[in-house]
Amino acid sequence: MEDESILSNMSERRWYTEPMPSEMCFRLEVEGELIGEVSLKSIRWFNRKAEVSLFIVPKYQGKGFGKKALKLLMKHAFETFNLHRLEAEVFEYNTVSQKLLESLGFKLEGVSREARYYNGKYWGIFKYGILEDEFVKRENKEVDET
Repeated sequence: MEDESILSNMSERRWYTEPMPSEMCFRLEVEGELIGEVSLKSIRWFNRKAEVSLFIVPKYQGKGFGKKALKLLMKHAFETFNLHRLEAEVFEYNTVSQKLLESLGFKLEGVSREARYYNGKYWGIFKYGILEDEFVKRENKEVDET
């Protein structure tokens, strides 16, 4: 029983009496029309972390819906679910998503070089993260500025 992952898994199972979801997906609608979704994926309750995911229908992109939805998801993840860390992966060619994450306080933590083949070329996958205290500081700063 020296395998740390086995002990961690056993500990996690004892911690929660009911099955906990590993993913949550929220629909984004405008006047009843589905415009996208925002998700928490790969939720690790014991480690208090999850991956965020966002998709917006192309005709609604660039209108602020994604930023607002992702910020609400982050608030929900940290305040309601008591998560400690959120992560995101973005393809190197998706500069819009990179800027969105950075505008919400995510920090670039690493790159998986040439990990995605797309359109005849290999691209990196950028790994982003934000911690609960970083999110809270940003939220408090925004409140102080208003």
